[in-house]
Amino acid sequence: MSTRDRALRTARGGGRILPLIGAPVLPMPAHVRRAAQEALDEPDPRDSRGLPELRAAIAAELSAYGLDVDPERRLLITHGAMQGLSVVLRTVLAPGDEVIVPTPTFFFDGAVREAGASPVYVPSRESDGWALDVAGLEAAISSRTRVILLCNPNNPTGDLPDAATLSAVVDLAAQHGLLVVSDDSWQHFTYDGRRYQPIEAYAERWPHIVTITSLSKYYALASWRLGYVLGPPSIVDAVERRFQWESVCCGIVPQRAAVAALTGPRDWLQDALSEYQAKRDLVCDGIVAAGLPEPVRPAAGAFLLVDCSALGSTSSEIEDVLLQNGIAAVRGADLHGPAGHVRLVYGADVPTLSALTGALAAAVEQTRGGRTV
Repeated sequence: MSTRDRALRTARGGGRILPLIGAPVLPMPAHVRRAAQEALDEPDPRDSRGLPELRAAIAAELSAYGLDVDPERRLLITHGAMQGLSVVLRTVLAPGDEVIVPTPTFFFDGAVREAGASPVYVPSRESDGWALDVAGLEAAISSRTRVILLCNPNNPTGDLPDAATLSAVVDLAAQHGLLVVSDDSWQHFTYDGRRYQPIEAYAERWPHIVTITSLSKYYALASWRLGYVLGPPSIVDAVERRFQWESVCCGIVPQRAAVAALTGPRDWLQDALSEYQAKRDLVCDGIVAAGLPEPVRPAAGAFLLVDCSALGSTSSEIEDVLLQNGIAAVRGADLHGPAGHVRLVYGADVPTLSALTGALAAAVEQTRGGRTV
């Protein structure tokens, strides 16, 4: 049973579950609504690579990071980042291949296994701030390794790899002839003056790099399910052939909405994003005040791993205590992280996050008192 299903079961039983979210849920502004409405009357060009205008807008966005991307040959629009990841892995992998996956990590297992490959996990350590263990990645390489699969920024730890780390990963891939695939869906959510570094910046040194991104996070387009794949032309061509058979193309209405979001005013987005660092600090400080160990303060994203081993001796016991106090959290073990940790998200409004820290304090007190609810 998934975390969501367990939370729903608790709610159906009369329990209150806090409405925690990651990415902002925002009302569409007038210019995005207008673009979507006008698209309803347009003929759908059914371009399997995506609207040229959208690919051009994405290429312009990437130029802010110093990237010169040919939108015609190197970009493909997909139904969200998860579909992009799935179609890429099924294109580049064969049964028996291995994929090196730094952990803790997002739910990549299914996409890897659907491609017939096997994930090989390389843990990061909380004592190192959850930073990528490049030496561990190298030690995990075998004759069957084909891909190194990253998450930048990392979900669930909030680790933001720096330029030196990503450069070392690319050098490692070049040395062993591997493809690097990176899910960069949370690239706009960075804090403390730090800046997202795209691994694509090293493509001139080693061109075998694919970046997959969601437009659902910063652009608040979750209801439209759009993302994109950026890669070498040969891989994008092969991915497009597979994508044509399973989806043909993405619809014109969400793509027009995305064009408007990327090229129009952004105050509605930036206002929401500017609050995230303060929300992160509120939750991290509240975790300590609740009596739990201080977590690694995320450098990016909308989530963090929290050591909740004081609440129980197993993942199930910890989850039960949290649910009894209205907190739905993903188990660390489900993310190939420590069993005593859970992932919390901090994209909700401040009153909800204050209720979250209060609920954590109540969970700690409940556990210390040996009481059950």
